[in-house]
Amino acid sequence: MKLKNVAVVAAALALAVGMTACGGSASSTTASSAASSVASSAAASSEAASSEAASSEAEVEPAEYTVYNTTGENVTDLYLYVAGSEDKGENLAADGLADGDSVVLTLPEDADKSAEYVLEFTTESGDTQSFDTLSYEVAPISLLSVDAAAGATPISFTAPEQ
Repeated sequence: MKLKNVAVVAAALALAVGMTACGGSASSTTASSAASSVASSAAASSEAASSEAASSEAEVEPAEYTVYNTTGENVTDLYLYVAGSEDKGENLAADGLADGDSVVLTLPEDADKSAEYVLEFTTESGDTQSFDTLSYEVAPISLLSVDAAAGATPISFTAPEQ
């Protein structure tokens, strides 16, 4: 939208300068040509920018989170869902995720890339924690114990040291 406004302003400016410089009617054809040229150039630039944005959007990697259990106990429930959704989907740790193990979670290709996601987990001791502002990205995530999560979040965007 801003590019169109610039083209309109440039066209009006070219018209005004042309009419002022040559006394009006004789230069209006020249000014009109200049304005048309500026508008065409702006439209081509706008189309190229739109095309580039579309192609870079198509090249976005699928969201993939490598989730490491560093809680010190078995994780019995693990969910990844869109923030605000009442449906958490399936338990991604239905068979349990042992301490020290990891699992790769991938959002489907048709997932909303602009949405925020919730990563929620419950340990065998019954402690449930969640991180509710996860972005569509590729990232390592370490689940933290309740004690370790006493800071800002129950997760860390790092892989555990080997």
